[in-house]
Amino acid sequence: MENIKSRYIIVTFMMLIAFVVVNYLNFDTYNKSDNGIETISKIPMEIKKWHGKDMPLDDTVYEILETKSIIHRMYYSEKTQNVFLSLVYYPETKVDFHSPAGCLAGKGQVLTKTKKKILIFFNNRQKELSINQLVTGEVNNKKLVYYFYKAGQYMGDNYIKLRFNLALNKFSKNTKSGSLIRISTHIQNGNIEKSSEILHEFLKELYPFIMEYL
Repeated sequence: MENIKSRYIIVTFMMLIAFVVVNYLNFDTYNKSDNGIETISKIPMEIKKWHGKDMPLDDTVYEILETKSIIHRMYYSEKTQNVFLSLVYYPETKVDFHSPAGCLAGKGQVLTKTKKKILIFFNNRQKELSINQLVTGEVNNKKLVYYFYKAGQYMGDNYIKLRFNLALNKFSKNTKSGSLIRISTHIQNGNIEKSSEILHEFLKELYPFIMEYL
C-alpha cells in the first residue's frame, strides 16, 4: 500500500512539473511576431533559377498556427516544374507544431508517409538531412512533399527531438526559435523519382538560407 502511495505521489509530481514546463514554453507568439516576420523576410524571392511569388493566406490560418511569421510561396522556374514552400516560424519557443501529415489527413487527403535521408553539400562538407516524405492526392493529381523541423542546432524529421531541443534552448542562451519547413511539387506522369530530384535540387539552394537565418 505504501509503495502505491509513493508511486502516486511521484506520478503527480511529474505531471505537475510537465504542466509547469509546457505552460512556460507555450506562450503566445501570435502578438509578438515582428522579429519573426523580419527573420523570414530574409528568405529571398529569387533562389537561383527559381522566382518566388507569395500566395494569399486566410487570416484564420495565422490564428490557428499562432504566428504571423509564415511563408506561403510558389517558386516558378522556366527550366523545371514549380516548387511550393511553406515555412512556419516561431521566434520564441513553442511546443506544439501542426504536422503536415496530420493536417492533410484531417482534410481527407490520401497520403503515404515515409522517412528519407538526403545528402546536401554545405560549407565544404557533405551533410545528411533526415526528412519526412509524403505522397498525397488522387491518382492523377498527386504531390510529393518533404518536411522537417529546425530548432537551434537541431534539424531533422523527428518531432520528439524537436520538442526536446526546444525545451533545452528555452533554458539556455541558444536561439529559442523553432521552424517547420515544407516543400512540395506535383508528381508528373507518376514519376516520383523526377519529382524527388526537383525537391532535392531546390532544397540544396534553400539550405544555406535556412542555416543562416532560422
